[in-house]
Amino acid sequence: MNLIKIAKIVTTRGIKGEVKVKSLTNMQEERFKVGNSLYILENEEYRSLKISSYRVIKNNDILTFEGYDNINEVTKFVGHDLYSDENQDIVLSHNEFFIEDLIGLKIYQFNQFKGVVKDVITYPQGDYLVIETNSGDKFVPFRDEFIENQDDEQIILIDMEGLL
Repeated sequence: MNLIKIAKIVTTRGIKGEVKVKSLTNMQEERFKVGNSLYILENEEYRSLKISSYRVIKNNDILTFEGYDNINEVTKFVGHDLYSDENQDIVLSHNEFFIEDLIGLKIYQFNQFKGVVKDVITYPQGDYLVIETNSGDKFVPFRDEFIENQDDEQIILIDMEGLL
């Protein structure tokens, strides 16, 4: 099993065992699906928590877990990270990618190597590639109109002065 961090429990909500989480994924509907298992690190061991409900209240992700139905049982989870099995069956739509698959891709523009994808940052306006170049980190919107071609090894940006 290969676990990846997808959220952090920031507080409890109400008295019925709900927790508010800060999501580190943009695939909440898939990752927080009822019946999925998430993992929490306790005493240097990963413990499985099965999701019994998921909802969004005021842009906050709210989860409950099977077997934890009051605030006293979930208070100990506050501050802990939540992990998901990377190999969990998640079907990606066209133009959806796992961030870890983008990191390390080579970036080309004007038929020249420009740098490497260092990270992907999500803003309300959309996702931005953080590209590590010789002159420092550059941000490029990760949108179809700026990407000429992409495969498993590289991303070719459109030839547009000032984009990178």
